[in-house]
Amino acid sequence: MRDIMGRPGLPFGGKTIVFGGDFRQVLPVVRKGSRAQVVASSLRMSYLWESMSHLKLVSNMRAKNNPWFAEFLLRIDGGTEVTNRDGDIRLPGEVCVPYSGSDSDLDNLIDYVFPNLNENISDSTYITSRVVLSTRNDWVDMINVKMIDRFQGAHTVYHSFDSAMDDPHNYYPPEFLNTLTPNGLPPHVLKLKIGCPIILLRNIDPANGLCNGTRLVFKRKQFPIRLSFAMTVNKAQGQTIPNVGVYLPESVFSHGQLYVALSRATARSNIKILVIPAVDGNKRSRKGVRKNPTVDCGTYTKNIVYKEVLTN
Repeated sequence: MRDIMGRPGLPFGGKTIVFGGDFRQVLPVVRKGSRAQVVASSLRMSYLWESMSHLKLVSNMRAKNNPWFAEFLLRIDGGTEVTNRDGDIRLPGEVCVPYSGSDSDLDNLIDYVFPNLNENISDSTYITSRVVLSTRNDWVDMINVKMIDRFQGAHTVYHSFDSAMDDPHNYYPPEFLNTLTPNGLPPHVLKLKIGCPIILLRNIDPANGLCNGTRLVFKRKQFPIRLSFAMTVNKAQGQTIPNVGVYLPESVFSHGQLYVALSRATARSNIKILVIPAVDGNKRSRKGVRKNPTVDCGTYTKNIVYKEVLTN
């Protein structure tokens, strides 16, 4: 832009550029990066930051009709919510799915988010207005497999065509490549039914194929979509979803994830969270689970906030 405008001494050649974003949400992903590296990757740490005029939006329009929920989210995104001695925050009891340790716990979460699913499979508004969020792709994939099996109707299965370039000795046979699901690529086996929700995958990079340090170009021919009964928290950033379930077999692992997960919904009555608590060192209790059936200890989870990226 500086070259085009012939003004090399001015940022962007003197043109006005408008940026938008929320540093309280998920920051740029730095693969295996440290906290300092993640913070350094944000726009706030750019040398251009001091050249910008800063405007702040102060009203949560998504939750404007639920002041308590909006205030709760402010405490979550700012890292000011009260924590226990383990550094965990307590989630409101009314938004939590009780944890019993059985497989039915996840089914209960799904039933809350998708009530009367098969009576509404032809209602696109019903389908697209609800989702289960989680932090890792393998948990999301597991929920999507469970949901497509629940979804009524005949299914069609699409298989990808996988090949390894520059592999004359067939060190990477198709059977092995079929087992891989690199980030940003659709699965090898794509099972679809009419009416099921899908999400378009973008920025598909066919070079996702490193194996034990060997460089390999991995090519996959497949429809660039995934099921989206469930999706990752990061993928849901920026979306408004009226009915949200949050599945946390483990606590969130990066800045802003819990805030993004909780703030997709418009009210606390439209969100349910299932926390799978960690076993403590003595194996005698689980964090966030009732140690005594007559005493409600509450549900706790981690909330990661890098406060240094929130300061001016």
